[in-house]
Amino acid sequence: MEVILASRSPRRLYLLQAAGLAVEVRPSHIDETPLAHETVADTVQRLCREKALACQTDGKTPVIAADTLVAIHGEALGQPTDLQHAKQMLTQLSGHTHQVLTAVCVRLGDQIQSDCIQTSVTFRNISSDEIDTYLAHNDILDKAGSYAIQGGAASFIQAIDGPLDNVIGLPVSTTLHMIAQMKDKL
Repeated sequence: MEVILASRSPRRLYLLQAAGLAVEVRPSHIDETPLAHETVADTVQRLCREKALACQTDGKTPVIAADTLVAIHGEALGQPTDLQHAKQMLTQLSGHTHQVLTAVCVRLGDQIQSDCIQTSVTFRNISSDEIDTYLAHNDILDKAGSYAIQGGAASFIQAIDGPLDNVIGLPVSTTLHMIAQMKDKL
């Protein structure tokens, strides 16, 4: 099956290709600034929907858009602005449980479906030296919360409650289910 991915995320592309989909990448460029008084879940849901709607399509190919944020104590941790900001985020996550929220939106013709999946991730206590080493050897500036669970940050994980692919950036089974439901309605 062919789909359009409204994202430049190599992780989302990989997950969709690994699920057997032929993927055309067409990133949507929108303002991703959170709105005042918006919850983390509200933000990711709004952003993924805006990305799906901004993507040009023939109406016959499913468009998949997603947005992921890391949240701790209800506060969103987006992508770090620099390595110092990344260290600050990882220090904040050290020894704590946080949530990874990924909203996915599928658009097919005039149909739009979206869902928001949450995974809880618990980090063990991470030393300052470990954080410095991780940041020196991993590209994290495009990662929510400053880490990639599928990379070097796997050693920080004490526990996960929820789908792993959600933390990577796309809940694949949820996405495939939405596409199937929409195709059934055509």
